[in-house]
Amino acid sequence: MRRTRAEHGQILPLVAVALVAMLGIAAFATDVGFAYYAKRQLQSATDAAALAGAQDLPNATTAIATATSYAAANTPTNLSSSQFTYAAKCTTLAVNAVGCVAATNPNELVVTATASTNTSFAGIFGLKHFNVTAHANACSPCSSTPVDVVIVLDRTASMCQPTGSGQTCTDLNNAKSGIRTMLGVLNPPYAQIGMVAFPPVQTATTDVCADPYTSDPSGTPSLHNGINGDLLAYDGYDTATRGYVTDSLNGNYKDSAGNLVTTSGLYLHSMPGNDTMCVVPDGLTSYSEALRQGQAELVRHGRPNVPDFIVFLTDGEANIGSVYSKNDATFPQNGIDDQQPCQSGINAATKIKATGTTIYSIGFGLGAATPCTHGTFMKKASNGSWTTACTTGTTGCYHFASVGNLKESPAITSYFAVSSIASAPADFYNQPTTSVLDAAFASIATDIGSGSSRLVTDGF
Repeated sequence: MRRTRAEHGQILPLVAVALVAMLGIAAFATDVGFAYYAKRQLQSATDAAALAGAQDLPNATTAIATATSYAAANTPTNLSSSQFTYAAKCTTLAVNAVGCVAATNPNELVVTATASTNTSFAGIFGLKHFNVTAHANACSPCSSTPVDVVIVLDRTASMCQPTGSGQTCTDLNNAKSGIRTMLGVLNPPYAQIGMVAFPPVQTATTDVCADPYTSDPSGTPSLHNGINGDLLAYDGYDTATRGYVTDSLNGNYKDSAGNLVTTSGLYLHSMPGNDTMCVVPDGLTSYSEALRQGQAELVRHGRPNVPDFIVFLTDGEANIGSVYSKNDATFPQNGIDDQQPCQSGINAATKIKATGTTIYSIGFGLGAATPCTHGTFMKKASNGSWTTACTTGTTGCYHFASVGNLKESPAITSYFAVSSIASAPADFYNQPTTSVLDAAFASIATDIGSGSSRLVTDGF
C-alpha cells in the first residue's frame, strides 16, 4: 500500500511571512500615528504663538518676540529640529483692515513651523523620520465685540501758546492728530466714539463749528475767553445744554469702505489749525467735570452691556473745580472740587471706574513736580477787571482760577493726579512731548481691541 506524504508544518512559513508583514504594518502605523500626533502638537504650539503674538500688533517686533516665546514654551520636547518662521502682514479680515501697511502697522501675524519625529519601526523600510509642518494666521483686532469710547480732550489756553489771534497751536494740533489716529484704528459699528472737550465748547443750540462764545443760555457769566476776552457759558454736567459734549457716541466717523467721513463731527473737531478751528484753545482746566461729562455721555448714549472706555488727555494741572458757574448745587465751588481740583479729579475718576468704565489717561508736559493750584473768589471791579475779592455766594462773585494760584492742600502734583486717574499703571501714558501722541493714541486703540485676536484662514 502506498503511504501518503505528510503535510504537517507547511503553514508555518506562510504564517511567519504574514506575521512579518502584519508587524511591519502595525509598526509603520504606530510611527505614522505618532507623527500625526506630533503634527497636532506642533499645530497647537503654532496656534498659541500666532494668537499671543497678534495681541501685540501693530508692533511687529514685539509681536514676533512674543510669538517666539510662546512657540518655545509650547513646542513638545519629543519634536526634533523644530523651526518657526514669522511674518507680519495685512488681512482684510481685521477690523482695522483699511489703511493697513504691513511694514508699519500690520494687523496679521503668520507663523509657519516645521519639525521632525524619529521613527521606531519604520526604519526597516528606510524611513528614519517623518517631517511635519503647521501654519497659523492670527489677526488683531478681529473682534466684533462692541465698545463705547469717549475721548476727553483738554482744549485749555495752554494747549496753544502764545494765545491770541494767529497763534500756531502745536499742542492741540498734535492732540487732534492723535485722535485721528485712533479713529483710523477703530471701526464702526463695533466701535462707537464720542468726544468731550473741556472747557465746554458748545451748547445744544450751536452748530458743529458755531462760535460757542456769543451767548450764555443760563444767563450766568463765567470767566474769560483767552481769544477774544468774552465771558463764556460753562454748563454743569447735569444741565440740559450739556455744553461739554462736542460729539455724542456714534459710528458716523467712517463710511462703509472704512474711510473717515469728512463731514462728521469727530472729523471736524479733530481738524488742525489755529484760532479759527472748530475746537479752539481757551479757558481753564477742570479734571473732575470733564471726567463726569465723559461718563455722563457713556450713560446717556452708550449701548447696554457694552464695555465703556474714557480716554482722558491733558497738558497741565487742574486749576478750577467741577463747573464754572457758582450756581451748581451738587458740586459747589466752595467745596473740594474748587479747593482741591486735582484731588477732586482723582475722586471723580474713582467713582467712574467703580461703575466698570476703563479710563486711559495721557499727560504731556506735566512735570513730575508741578504742584496743582487753585484760585480765589473775585468780583468784577468798576473798571471791568476781576480784581476784587468777594465772599462766595454773593451776587457777582465768581471763582477766578487765574488769580491767586494757591497750592492745593494736601500738596499734589499734576503727574500724580493724571496717573492716578488711569485705571491701571499701564493705562497711563506720560508723553513728554506732543510729537509722540499719535503712538499713544494708537497704542490705546489697539489695547481697547486687545484680547480680540483670532485665527483666520487666509494665506494658506
